[in-house]
Amino acid sequence: MKFLELLLDWQNLRLDFGVDAVIYAALALAGTALFVLRLGLSLLLGIGDEMDFDTGELEHGGGFPLISLLSLTAFFMGAGWMGLIARVDWDLSPTPAAFAAGGFGFLLMLLSASLMFGAKRLTQDVTYDVKTAVGRTGQCYMAIPAKGEGSGQVRVSVSGRSMIVNAISNGAAIEAFKDITVVDARDDETLIVQQAGG
Repeated sequence: MKFLELLLDWQNLRLDFGVDAVIYAALALAGTALFVLRLGLSLLLGIGDEMDFDTGELEHGGGFPLISLLSLTAFFMGAGWMGLIARVDWDLSPTPAAFAAGGFGFLLMLLSASLMFGAKRLTQDVTYDVKTAVGRTGQCYMAIPAKGEGSGQVRVSVSGRSMIVNAISNGAAIEAFKDITVVDARDDETLIVQQAGG
């Protein structure tokens, strides 16, 4: 209870613990308010991407957006609360409290940046070109009938990622789990394959 009472009484906080405790309290309250506001705008209204300071490298090459409005407010919120706890509850002197505050703030900054990075990757438009699989070897995933009798599926590398793609044979039937070679790709994203070594 002492902690909450001091948080609301900045005059006594300054007298009992010093100016740095008041700074931590201000950082904690302002950082928390901005963090909750920013997070709420992002989650509820979808507003916020234009407010970030990141460079937008994610769309152009997968950069990690460490500096953004959300990660900065997470830093101030974490540093403020940790600094205040270190000074008031743990009775640490100003220097160790500053290190604890800075370290915890940076940890929260990294955490929020990594969560934002992961969320943005989930909404990324994934593009691929099945023609990049031509000439590659893979494995028959679902048996492929002989030429002209239907299609099956193969697992093969397409645009640098392993995918399961519809495929037809250019000759004999291919059993499941046999190795295949991609010889061509149709416009409907169906691969034309043959059994490897055949």
